[in-house]
Amino acid sequence: MANKLQLRRKKILDLLSQVPISSTQQLAEATDVSTETMRKDLDALAEEGLIIKVHGGVALANTVSEIPFNLRAKEHVELKIKIATAAAKLVEKGDAILMESCTTNLELAKVLVQDPELLQTLVIVTNSFEIASLFSFGGLCQRLFFLGGWVSPQEHAARGYQTTKMMQEVHVNKAFISGAAISEQLVITGYYDDDVAFQKTALRCADKIILMLDSSKFEKNALLTVADLSDMDYLVTDKAFSKEKIKEITVMNVSYIFAQ
Repeated sequence: MANKLQLRRKKILDLLSQVPISSTQQLAEATDVSTETMRKDLDALAEEGLIIKVHGGVALANTVSEIPFNLRAKEHVELKIKIATAAAKLVEKGDAILMESCTTNLELAKVLVQDPELLQTLVIVTNSFEIASLFSFGGLCQRLFFLGGWVSPQEHAARGYQTTKMMQEVHVNKAFISGAAISEQLVITGYYDDDVAFQKTALRCADKIILMLDSSKFEKNALLTVADLSDMDYLVTDKAFSKEKIKEITVMNVSYIFAQ
């Protein structure tokens, strides 16, 4: 049994040596085990310092890079659809909304496309080519403002200093953002400078901040701090909390929306 376990974990390391990043699901399929078993393997390898958990997957400890947008878009799709559907109910006619480039916002965009009467009244601000394309580059909404800058082929988006600088000139009613991780103490964190800078700037340019997180991101920590949950106005998630935790969140003046 122990030998079988060691062989599987060696195979995991071998697989990760061939690709920049892999997801839990992909590794589980490659080694013919359940995702639950794979998570235990990855936790053990992370504790040994052999791998590191990053946004959307895992990588060898000495070769951290970002998992491409199109691969992240295939992870936890059902949860993201539930969250996007719940978040869409916060959008009102005539809103100007900021949608950062993330896979949950991509699902939100798909939901909004299904309501053309609402969408035609909205001003959309985004740095995502995927989202801009879904809205026919402004043809389906009232207007579309694209936040430009250096283009990331992996992220299908504009990112970096120029993008966030341009956003400083914008004011919206609502900003829809996600996050890489949220700790047990409800601190939102991220892995990459560009993502964190974008989200911090979003907090300053919107009347209301809607944080969308699926349950896989809870009780985890990334390297860089974005904000406390108390800096948000809404938390939309499929994560079911205890009454005590909901009370803690409510005391922060954050509206908890459970996406069922």
